[in-house]
Amino acid sequence: MSTSEEPLPESIVENLQGAATEGAELVGTSVDAEPEKIVDAINRFLTTPKKGGWFSKVDNWDDRALPIGSLWGSAMVREFGWQWASLIQHDHDDFKAIAVVNKDRSLAVFPFHYCFGCLENTVTPTVLLAYNMLKAGKVPQQEAGGYTNLMDGVQHIVPPA
Repeated sequence: MSTSEEPLPESIVENLQGAATEGAELVGTSVDAEPEKIVDAINRFLTTPKKGGWFSKVDNWDDRALPIGSLWGSAMVREFGWQWASLIQHDHDDFKAIAVVNKDRSLAVFPFHYCFGCLENTVTPTVLLAYNMLKAGKVPQQEAGGYTNLMDGVQHIVPPA
């Protein structure tokens, strides 16, 4: 995949912090909690998202994926020293997406798109599994500057009970 990076405007970074606070409220934790507790809360929420009220329609992108993805990305930044980045995917018509990336740009996580996919498609999330693999050093080394999507390669062998 051909990917490049452009500077992420500071205003967006500031908005991500506010959205992360909203995400923490959604999943029942604090934005200042230990990253492992945050990731566990995100994983549990994505497994069984709370329903909207009787007459309220929940927009999974605006109301859930953006705040929860902001919280997840912020936890990755705090725990692993990753950075927010604006990536351009040239193999996908120069599609631009915000991601968190590791220092050598070998790995990327697209937290908004991943959360949205889980919510829309009722997919078993692997947020906690990916976090635990990174923490344990069990993610195979990838090419520096390759922006490999970490979540594409993290799957449960046996679905969690």
